[in-house]
Amino acid sequence: MMKTKHISTIVLVVLSLTSCGNSEKKEKTDSEAVPVGMHEAKTETVKASEQNDIDLKQRGDYTQLYAESEDCKLTISQLAKALGYNDNQVEEQSNYQGSCWYKVTHPDNFTVNYGISLEKWGDKAIVEDQIKSGLKNDLIDVQVSESGDTYLKRHPVQGFVLLLNSNYGNPIKISNSYLNTNGHKLTEAQKEERKQNTYKIANYLINAYKN
Repeated sequence: MMKTKHISTIVLVVLSLTSCGNSEKKEKTDSEAVPVGMHEAKTETVKASEQNDIDLKQRGDYTQLYAESEDCKLTISQLAKALGYNDNQVEEQSNYQGSCWYKVTHPDNFTVNYGISLEKWGDKAIVEDQIKSGLKNDLIDVQVSESGDTYLKRHPVQGFVLLLNSNYGNPIKISNSYLNTNGHKLTEAQKEERKQNTYKIANYLINAYKN
């Protein structure tokens, strides 16, 4: 009777060990059943998706906009139209090899200087890096132009705006300068108007040069 009991115990242990072994073998087999390269393919897909995040559908040919020129990118009349002001509110101050400054008198009778210049980077990779870094930084304001094909990146401190299009290696820079000659400080509404004017100029430039 005692011998039969021992034999039964041994049989149960053997069955238990066999069951565990089969379970481990099944788990190993399931793991090995994943095709080689599956994980690598998934990683490549993610990277490809990240690479295409900055791509925008182009609405025109902007070769002339991003080309070097001795002429100002906008005339006095064009800049006035971009801002919705009269021609007599805009005055061209300087033109140095196509880098131009305009003196603009706002409706509230305060004056701001706006500059339009070409940044001669000559490298699409730098433009792409500027777009990517701006999109990742919550402190930097990056908008898409009204045309939907250009990034408008604002410097968080100096307030200038860069027109960044990954199809071209040279961005356009729109600057602004307020000369506080009489001690008057801009109100928050006036600062916002100045800020929005840089975007108006940017969008007007894109539409004016779209071919």
